[in-house]
Amino acid sequence: MKNRILIKDLPSKLGETVTIAGWLNALRDMSKFGFAIIRDRSGLAQTVLNAEQLEQLKGLQVETVLSVTGKIVEKKSKDPSIKEVEMQVETLEVLSPVVDVVPVEIGKPVLDANLDTLLDNRVITLRHPKQRAIFRVQAALVHGYRSFMEKQGFTEIFFPVLAGAASEGGAEFFKVDYYGREATLTQSAQLYKQITMGVYEGVYGVSYSFRAEKFATSRHLTEFNQLEFEMGFVSDMSEVMDVEEGAIREMLATVEKECATELALLDVKLPPLGDRFPRITLKQALEAYRDEGGVDETSEPDLSPAAERWLSTVWSVQHHNSGFVFVTDWPPAKRPFYAKVDPANPENTLTFDVIGFGSEITSGGMRINRYDEQMARIVDKGLNVADFEDYLMMHKYGIPPEGGFAIGLQRLTQNVLGLANVKEATIFPRDVQRLRP
Repeated sequence: MKNRILIKDLPSKLGETVTIAGWLNALRDMSKFGFAIIRDRSGLAQTVLNAEQLEQLKGLQVETVLSVTGKIVEKKSKDPSIKEVEMQVETLEVLSPVVDVVPVEIGKPVLDANLDTLLDNRVITLRHPKQRAIFRVQAALVHGYRSFMEKQGFTEIFFPVLAGAASEGGAEFFKVDYYGREATLTQSAQLYKQITMGVYEGVYGVSYSFRAEKFATSRHLTEFNQLEFEMGFVSDMSEVMDVEEGAIREMLATVEKECATELALLDVKLPPLGDRFPRITLKQALEAYRDEGGVDETSEPDLSPAAERWLSTVWSVQHHNSGFVFVTDWPPAKRPFYAKVDPANPENTLTFDVIGFGSEITSGGMRINRYDEQMARIVDKGLNVADFEDYLMMHKYGIPPEGGFAIGLQRLTQNVLGLANVKEATIFPRDVQRLRP
């Protein structure tokens, strides 16, 4: 609409006649006049209707799409220090009438619906300001990530979602009928990132990953996005961690800059970052959880969800004023076939996780770049070498020492905003039970 302006710009139009367009968020009929609250992507506006205009809306429900033209005047307020505006409507046009009652009331400040109702009615509930705010923040995280990577001179690439073999070994995968042959939905962009180390030396991108794990928890999805990164000619793992820390810092700075309104609406204070994200080994993390957290899991080969929560929301904050912590030195059994084993200690891999204000958001580390070493690891993992013919070709023809990481976008959004379930940070979530809308 050529003459339309956004609601957020109305205060600058005092005394002017303008056109706004959006959804009917609420309607109050005072008999001889009334108030229609109009919502667009930028906010809410109060419009004053006469009796004839109220009649135009008779029988219509909230979410009816309207175009409204009128004069912008100062809104009367009990507090003279607050300057607000409203529209005295001159003309009103119904662009898309809604006659059915909306299944979830979204005109209230807080959505009164459980998670299943929220997701079943995503078509409507996404329109609520707080729901929209979540995905504005998520978009800003991606914007900040891309901005950081571009500044480093890395190249963005785009990854396939269909593959000829599972890429993560142990994880379950989805099978797809591909012209009579069996294919899989990609579990990770890892193999493709590594192949491009012989081309660009440093790459990044946003990938789709699919995991057919039969978990129905607040932490798991079957389809999710990852912010991918891979870099060649890496001397040690600390170089990769430096890049990730820089990326996370810019991502959160971008959210702070672009989403102040959304953060205030969601009542979110961004996690502290400290001077430097702490870096500790898995052994040290488990010992700290035992000694300071009072829970002994030192015999475990992994961090439990409770340990991740404590480590990043208690230990890291108290000792380093940081909501993020790198945990390094994971055993080979907990890492995929491309993870580089520590030459000085075969019981350890040169890999890390980032625990981000509540749970793991990243796995990363050094990769195997030599052909003989990679062949041996594939066999050790019980995988079929023939399934990785294309992947192994890059090792035959030379790739540099390299490493990288992948940040789970939905997990990061969930943790930064303090959401109870990762599905709340997923615009159209897919899990064991859900395949709609």
